[in-house]
Amino acid sequence: MKEKFAVFAQNLAYYNEGMLVGDWIELPQLPEIIDKYLKETVKIDEEHEEYEIADIDKVPFPYSSIQWSDLHELNNLAIIYNTLTIEQKEAIQAYLESDGEEHYCISELINICLQADEIDYYRYYFEGIKYSQDCPPEIKMGYTMAEEFGIHQTLEKLGILDYFDFEKYGNSFGYDYNLLENGYFTYEHNLDPNYYSKEEIQEKIESILLQNKNKEENDYEKAI
Repeated sequence: MKEKFAVFAQNLAYYNEGMLVGDWIELPQLPEIIDKYLKETVKIDEEHEEYEIADIDKVPFPYSSIQWSDLHELNNLAIIYNTLTIEQKEAIQAYLESDGEEHYCISELINICLQADEIDYYRYYFEGIKYSQDCPPEIKMGYTMAEEFGIHQTLEKLGILDYFDFEKYGNSFGYDYNLLENGYFTYEHNLDPNYYSKEEIQEKIESILLQNKNKEENDYEKAI
């Protein structure tokens, strides 16, 4: 299921004349829908060509990176973001939070999304995790590592499982890993925010759009 970004673009020239011209739009959209929205809703023309993203909703990136962005480029970010898995999205958010997300522009955010697999991020996983969603990250980390290293099984065999401090054990990994709500990752990453050129990014966008179009056509054929 796609995660829709909602943004409100407004025409700055009209705004300076005392008029609010603009509206909300959900992303991602087809490029031609963006063109139509800018022309008919934001009223972009030769005399009123500047606009800003005045507000955002459900956008998983900082507003400072969004406000003065080009809507087509922002749409590309939404397209790329919607190809990612839940784990990849969590990895990106973890990376941005640790690295200081405020200073990235849209093209750099796209680059980071395209390099999500380079981030050493791992979700917590242990028996009974579905009953432990409200537990602190340290407890989740403790149980995850105890199972990974066979400690949990040993404690269970010895009958002393209830006496082990899983939170303290998990906290000991905080020196080497960043412990987050759903997973953990290492602090050292070498992502290049300018790795993919503008042309390479556009090629990827066109490929994704073509795949989506083919899928929709196949789904339609199966339905009739």
